[in-house]
Amino acid sequence: MKKNIIIFKLLFILLLSPFFCKSQSQIVNGIDINGPKGFIKTDDLTWRNGNDIIQVLYLKQNKGDWSKEFFKQTCENGTRTTDFFSFEEFIFNGEEYHICYQIGKNKMVIGQVPVFVGEYTYVLSIGTNMLDYKSDQLNQSLTQVQFNMGYMINRILTY
Repeated sequence: MKKNIIIFKLLFILLLSPFFCKSQSQIVNGIDINGPKGFIKTDDLTWRNGNDIIQVLYLKQNKGDWSKEFFKQTCENGTRTTDFFSFEEFIFNGEEYHICYQIGKNKMVIGQVPVFVGEYTYVLSIGTNMLDYKSDQLNQSLTQVQFNMGYMINRILTY
């Protein structure tokens, strides 16, 4: 009888554990996506570390279907709560990337970059709050966004 109770308790815990445990990574199209060290998964393809946030959106669209001009124009238009800051091109591991930077009314510095893998486009949205820094707030925020962006690009391309 005692053995049955122990087995029942173990089965009960095993059945309920998925409701209480959160996986930090998420597999999308065979890619194991995860935030940098210190980030905690808070939602579907969303990770947070304090005021820093990383969100991933993916769509079935390959690089040939992507329009740099449309992405740039959309970036320059801003949104209801963000203003355009800059649009940059950079080379990372021999591949050219286009980054949209916007600054939110709430002082969030947000960078967005599309990453192309096969027939999918992964749009990374990465933000940090300028108010988290005591001096040189904009440059420190941009550096943090760029660090997290580099990590996520590498993660998507490597895993």
